[in-house]
Amino acid sequence: MAEMQGLMERLERAVGRLELLSAASHRSPGDCGEMNGVNGGVAPSVEAFDKLMKSMVAEFLKKSRILAGDVETHEYQEDKNDLVISETELKQVAYIFKCNKSTLQMKGKINSITIDNCTKFGLVFDNVVGIVEVINSKDIQMQVMGRVPTISINKTEGCHIYLSEDALDCEIVSAKSSEMNILIPQDGDYREFPVPEQFKTAWDGSKLVTEPAEIMA
Repeated sequence: MAEMQGLMERLERAVGRLELLSAASHRSPGDCGEMNGVNGGVAPSVEAFDKLMKSMVAEFLKKSRILAGDVETHEYQEDKNDLVISETELKQVAYIFKCNKSTLQMKGKINSITIDNCTKFGLVFDNVVGIVEVINSKDIQMQVMGRVPTISINKTEGCHIYLSEDALDCEIVSAKSSEMNILIPQDGDYREFPVPEQFKTAWDGSKLVTEPAEIMA
């Protein structure tokens, strides 16, 4: 990881240098303007800089694929209901992006899971020691087989969470979301409880008090 950090620092220094040169010349990077009536195009120094940046970025991406083994990524899966991650480690995080009409099962214990921009996606997992996040998604179903301390739902339409007996102390944090339901195991089946979407706030004389608003029939 020290090697990766060194690459990051080199990239930051190079970008900072280009920004300084651009600001000093009051021109956009790479624009030489017009010199002696001739459009200068791209300066040789900027071309050299671009080559340097491309080589550094390529090196960074290559090493990130090698060193970032802690990240398990699933992207753009479509109509796949047999996705399985059978070997996990405590230090791993999972990032699931733009997967549609698919289901993923994660076995073992993992650090955290993020579901981003997914539609009609199902997730079954054993244990998460950190947080499970659902962001910018629609019609998500999630089943907890073991434990998870926190589930966060943000900018999501439709999220159904099946908790296990061991996960009943899980905290559900939601914002800008709708159609959220928590299903609790009872007598061999599940009982569904909706997560409030509307709240009322009132001043009690010393502070604001917010509580779920009962929907009037």
